[in-house]
Amino acid sequence: MENTWIDHKNVTWKVPQIRGRLKCGKCPSHAALREFIIYRAGGICQICNKYQATVADHIISRRNGGSHHPDNLQAACQSCNSRKAGLIDTKYKNYRLKCQE
Repeated sequence: MENTWIDHKNVTWKVPQIRGRLKCGKCPSHAALREFIIYRAGGICQICNKYQATVADHIISRRNGGSHHPDNLQAACQSCNSRKAGLIDTKYKNYRLKCQE
């Protein structure tokens, strides 16, 4: 993966290289990344496809080696993000399929 990404406003950003949570709003690049992920999804949760997305969620979790690169982030509603938080990635895939039925 590249160390930079280009947002929907054609601005180039560095991929955040932080070890903890992606605390959007603390740094301009984090806020831009969250805004871009939600914009890319059309503002709709990519897990349930029902509700307004408010969170940039990791597809492959940080604890399993996932990065903060846009390719590893999806837009999620608060409810789906909260439900997914305790699941390991393989259980999450099953949860996502169940939500979309």
